[in-house]
Amino acid sequence: MLLYFFIFIFSFTISLILTYGIKRFSLNYGFHDVPDNDRKIHTENIPTLGGLAFFASVWGSVILLDASGITPLEKVILRMITVSLFFIFIGILDDVKGVSAKLKLFIQLFAGTLFFLWNKNDLAIIYGNLILTNTVLTFVSAIFFALVINSINFVDGLDGLCAGISIILSIPLFIFSLVIGKFYISYILLSTVGALIAFLIFNFYPAKIFMGDTGSLFLGSLFSMVIMILMYHVPEEWLSFLILFSYPMLDLFLSVGRRILGRKKIFAPDKLHIHHIIKGNDGKHIKSVLIIYSLNLYFAILSVLSFFLNLHSLYFLYFVSVFLLFLYFLKRMLNRMKNVVE
Repeated sequence: MLLYFFIFIFSFTISLILTYGIKRFSLNYGFHDVPDNDRKIHTENIPTLGGLAFFASVWGSVILLDASGITPLEKVILRMITVSLFFIFIGILDDVKGVSAKLKLFIQLFAGTLFFLWNKNDLAIIYGNLILTNTVLTFVSAIFFALVINSINFVDGLDGLCAGISIILSIPLFIFSLVIGKFYISYILLSTVGALIAFLIFNFYPAKIFMGDTGSLFLGSLFSMVIMILMYHVPEEWLSFLILFSYPMLDLFLSVGRRILGRKKIFAPDKLHIHHIIKGNDGKHIKSVLIIYSLNLYFAILSVLSFFLNLHSLYFLYFVSVFLLFLYFLKRMLNRMKNVVE
């Protein structure tokens, strides 16, 4: 327990210091997000690149454990750091200069493929009577990376929203890693929670700094890799991971669906995400964020319960909940799309 407390406090402290430093750096050198008076909610220039703070805090904590001789860096951790660097570089470039959606998608698919091929086992995964070969898993991994990363990127639309949701997502994954016995994953996730809580002090409404694509792409890639590692050992618990990411995935699929219906580019920005629907035109920012936190917390609790309890009533409650939320937000989105056209 003392080790976990130390990891949390170290990551929290480093993130707090780095976030403040990056905020000052961004202000001094012009790295800030400019309001466009249309899609973006803030009305002033806000420093960006905040994702660098918790990226450095998370992996800094892990490297310190290795340097202290407590937990040696396993090959898989070095590979996770390498993949994370892909997204940090592309995120910084996107925040500073802008990167095309096609290039980001290519990087996501490439990283998913690379991470699986780096860590594949010679044995195929057997799930029930279904044998998942390395060829199938390579393709699935690439698509999975893109889905998770874009789902996290899409929810980064209100002050404190993505960071708060990511904290909520990290806690069940932390529990799962302890149960499975992947303690190095639990260290990474606890570092993530500590770093994000510190970042949230500056990022909660009214935000003094944004994580930018630097942060959301890093978090999405981290969650992708963590889930792939954990799922390899408990493929039968796939539904627990799906339940956990229900809100980000729901927003992603609704976003892609409405853009296809509207004959727009899939990654074209708009103000029809779930957080825009909940907030409305004149809604209270903090209240909207807390509502979305509650939705994610609800799914997080269901996810943990489903991991430990095989109850049909639990799954029934989950599917009914998702279906009703889907219908509600779909209706609201279609109405807003209709109003925009008119």
